[in-house]
Amino acid sequence: MIKLIVFLFSFCGVYGYFTLPGKCPTNVAAKDDFRLEDFYGKWYQAYFYSSDGQRKNNCSVIELGIEPFESYKSGASPIHLNQSRVDRGLFHRYSIATVRPPASGSVSGSLELEYTFKNAPRRLMTRNYKLEILATNYNFYATAYTCQYSPLIDKHYIYVWILSRKSSLNDVSKELALKSLKNIGINEEKLVKDDQTKCSPKYYEDTPTEPTTFRYSVPI
Repeated sequence: MIKLIVFLFSFCGVYGYFTLPGKCPTNVAAKDDFRLEDFYGKWYQAYFYSSDGQRKNNCSVIELGIEPFESYKSGASPIHLNQSRVDRGLFHRYSIATVRPPASGSVSGSLELEYTFKNAPRRLMTRNYKLEILATNYNFYATAYTCQYSPLIDKHYIYVWILSRKSSLNDVSKELALKSLKNIGINEEKLVKDDQTKCSPKYYEDTPTEPTTFRYSVPI
């Protein structure tokens, strides 16, 4: 009975999140001369696009870096990605993923992320996602993208970040960031500007939560 309830909950979630017909677009390519170390540090989400229309969070920040040796288990990747945000203007939340180190000689902007949720059902405990860096000049702007596909209902979900090293993005950088999205029909009119005016929430959570920018990576 418990398994059935979990399945039904997941099944309903699929219908709510996966809204675009068919598989993920094939004409989206990660940056092919990507320098991971130059991408380290803090990035503010200046604009975003979510294909399910979500607008639940603001003050979103992505921070990529190396964890201190003591803070990660032996054999695990020391590279981590921390996505922090303010949900509904009330809760400060964060989601931490380990980032698989790129293969020797690789210069692709396709990053492999792994999230671990100890209290989740077994099939959802470890979730792997791709974060594609489509464009960046490392100092001002970056375009990041993810897409997940549900074979159960033959639909996919897309999330796009337009990132800035500062809390605001100038028009020139925004225009450059958008160029890599034209092939999949995402233009300026579809972007939502991240609200950076209420970044002092009433409540802070001290344990990681699920990222709102990714959806189930298992075939449900």
